[in-house]
Amino acid sequence: MEDLSQLAVGFANGSVTVIRGDLIHDRGAKQRTVFESQEPITGVEFRVGSTTTLYLATTGRILTLTISGKGQGQPARALEDSGCGLGCMTVDERNGDIIVVREDAIYYYGENGRGPCFAFEGPKKLVNVYKEYLALVSPPRATSTSKANAVRRFGGAQADEFYNTSTFTLLNTDLKYVAHSEALISQVKALFVEWGDIFLLTLDGKVRNHVYSLRWMLISLALPLSREVTAAEA
Repeated sequence: MEDLSQLAVGFANGSVTVIRGDLIHDRGAKQRTVFESQEPITGVEFRVGSTTTLYLATTGRILTLTISGKGQGQPARALEDSGCGLGCMTVDERNGDIIVVREDAIYYYGENGRGPCFAFEGPKKLVNVYKEYLALVSPPRATSTSKANAVRRFGGAQADEFYNTSTFTLLNTDLKYVAHSEALISQVKALFVEWGDIFLLTLDGKVRNHVYSLRWMLISLALPLSREVTAAEA
């Protein structure tokens, strides 16, 4: 959780541990295992309301588990018999929606189960929410080994960069458009949002801050839209 009063950790052995206490000031904490499964845990997110609910993703399922409030102590409830990859689940802090990305589409989950989904095909490696945009990182494109080796022999370093290229994309699912997309030569290890900015950590150890270029790009997209609305209203 944002205030670090609770922390949930999912493990490859299928267990989930919740840690409670004053983690910031290191004044002691208690931990307990709240979930066990035969499938590796690939995502853990909190949803806080009248109750505190953990949304859990495994390689084969999406589940909810109430850890505080009404329903606490009951077994985890399966929402869907389809899981997601590691790094492919996040939460929209504005409304508490849980977002899961798979190769075929983007799925939203709320208090009553699965909500809307949006078709967006292609492999996905990481997902996060940046303001009203969904940030996605797609892995390098797959190709046959023999074809890749042949291209590398003739293309050298430039061919290596081509086959190691990840794609960073910003989507607005409400208005259904791609706000930004770019190729990144180095593969992305982590995607995170802090201090109102969006950052990418690449495998070469560099941290890229996209916020400044994105601000100008998003403003340029918003202005024509605003003008069209004004003209229509007139």
